[in-house]
Amino acid sequence: MEKIAATSFSLTSGVVALRARFGLSILTVLMLVTLGVTLPSCTASKGDDTEDLSSQKALIWPSPPAPPRISYSKVIATPKDIGAGSGFFKKLADVLFGAKVNNMVKPYGLTVDSRGRILVADTALKLIHIYDMKEKKYSRIERAGDFAFISLIGVAVDGQDNIYVTDSIAAKVYVFNFNGKYVSGFNVGKRPTGLAINKSAKRLYVVDTGSHNVRMSNLDGSGVKTFGGRGDTKGKFSFPVDIFLDRRSDVYVVDTMNYKVQIFDSGGRFISSFGTQGDGSGDFGRPKGIAVDMDGNIYVADALFDTVQIFDRDGNFMLNFGSIGDARGAFWMPSGLFIDSGGYIYVADSYNRRIQIFEHLGEGGKLS
Repeated sequence: MEKIAATSFSLTSGVVALRARFGLSILTVLMLVTLGVTLPSCTASKGDDTEDLSSQKALIWPSPPAPPRISYSKVIATPKDIGAGSGFFKKLADVLFGAKVNNMVKPYGLTVDSRGRILVADTALKLIHIYDMKEKKYSRIERAGDFAFISLIGVAVDGQDNIYVTDSIAAKVYVFNFNGKYVSGFNVGKRPTGLAINKSAKRLYVVDTGSHNVRMSNLDGSGVKTFGGRGDTKGKFSFPVDIFLDRRSDVYVVDTMNYKVQIFDSGGRFISSFGTQGDGSGDFGRPKGIAVDMDGNIYVADALFDTVQIFDRDGNFMLNFGSIGDARGAFWMPSGLFIDSGGYIYVADSYNRRIQIFEHLGEGGKLS
């Protein structure tokens, strides 16, 4: 009886508060409360968007009997996939005023900060999704102060987990603090896309696709130096799009229309390159995202082949995982890539409206 009385008191208090705030009749409020409670329960009866892997066969690459090197971990498409839920009044407010669209629509760039939060640039929704898997919380960044986002592409974090994003049409980099509060913004070239940060040196690297170069600067955008320029020879680019720094601070650039990956030292001096256009293993069709694991293996997402290819430091093809489709481990135009210090591989599966997480198996499963 005490439990029932407590529940009734809580519900009555909520109804009174809602009547006071919105001027609704008791009947209307009770109808909305019922609607807000029963709709989620009906959806759950059919199965929500959260994946249940308990009865599913593990996905590994390459196929047996070869030793496993890559394993599938999970997918994130909505806040529910990390266990982020809504309280009673949040559900009711969604009924009253309409729920915000929190599902991914077109994820592109992504990164993971020191706290394990996954940050995803959504080019269609024009916002940054933030998934805190440890705390099971979801948040988002919808604008930069007075500036509305136009075309978000890249996202990266510095040593204090400040957030940097590129807007390719606005030709700007916007900076936010850890909590998503807008701090500053500055102009960057013609069409900034991918970006990466050398945390120890406090240096920012931004790919300027429109100028066919890479811009190096301080974190506030000052002290700009560039390397590259349009061309098809060593150290030159044709519409580069993405960038990644390895643990030695070497710089890896996806040179999309030259169908290459080019490698530079931290000062922008050319080291090596590899890649060719084609449709065979190790060839490139439409290379997009790039990342490097702790063993120095290089991962490249190819949006034409709907796969992620893995190469050694010399550019020798080693393995690929994923193929076209919407099942677990399949892709439809993958774009951004990120690999964290724990060996987890994050892939922006753009046209499937999700990110997928894989694991480099490490000891006993090294690729080389």
